[in-house]
Amino acid sequence: MKKDFISPLSDFGFNNLFGTEHGKENLIDLLNAILHERLGFEKVVDLKLNPTENKGIAPERKTTRYDIHCITDKGHRIIVEMQNNWHSNFNNRLFYYGIEAISRQDRRTEGALAWDFTIDPVVTIAICNFRQKKFGERPVIYHTFRDEETNERFGNQLSLVFLQLPHFTDNEEECDTFLKKIIYSLKNMERIQTMEKIPFSTEDGDFFSRIVKRSRYSALSEEEQLAYDRWLKFENDRLLDLEYSRREGLEKGIAEGREKGRAEGIAEGRAERQWESAMAMAQDGVPIEKISKYTGIPVSELQNKLTNLK
Repeated sequence: MKKDFISPLSDFGFNNLFGTEHGKENLIDLLNAILHERLGFEKVVDLKLNPTENKGIAPERKTTRYDIHCITDKGHRIIVEMQNNWHSNFNNRLFYYGIEAISRQDRRTEGALAWDFTIDPVVTIAICNFRQKKFGERPVIYHTFRDEETNERFGNQLSLVFLQLPHFTDNEEECDTFLKKIIYSLKNMERIQTMEKIPFSTEDGDFFSRIVKRSRYSALSEEEQLAYDRWLKFENDRLLDLEYSRREGLEKGIAEGREKGRAEGIAEGRAERQWESAMAMAQDGVPIEKISKYTGIPVSELQNKLTNLK
């Protein structure tokens, strides 16, 4: 029997709630909660979802794939990434996504007029289900280009926003902003599914009732269920491969450690026997040069050792 719950923080679940046509209303609410009155943003009223897969700017470049890519009615281009695992160069990749979205606005091939370098603002939002030490315990971090002396913004051409979900720690009663209520709901969706009353929901069809409904397997269409089943199989296979690789690496490390320990033990035993032989020969009056020749121990080491024993 299939479990009737889709985690909203999984790749499929997040895209199901915010990255499709039926999730546009949810995405507008999410963007307004993050950006309204920040970064010079006016309230988003409507948006158009862009393709999430883009071929490389040059033919030899790899394809870039975003989780969500949209253009708002105000002309802002926004990339949203749901990330459950940190990796090296994670922040650089997000910065690159923003730069790439700017470079794709090159309009010099459109007609005879030269492009005047008008750039639509680009914002990359990373919703991180992990902590980044460099950001401390701040739940939301906004990055823009600013003058280091005056703190004046250079412009709104490129901005980056990071949400650290582990640092959203308010309980239901403490959630005093719409963003906190959204994050609380996403993090506690499995438990909310069993509750009689949906937290923060005031009427049927509002944001919170919509995301609770769409997080149920039974709410998906037949085509969506097939897509989820394929994704779930792929995800389970990926996790099994990772676990197999982890165990294989662990077993290999243990075997190598044992072999290294065995070799070190043999070497230590050989060295100990060499010194025993050297001490015995020294007591019998054998010249130090010959002791070195027979045992392989350097003369300088023998001299230091014998001096310390006197």
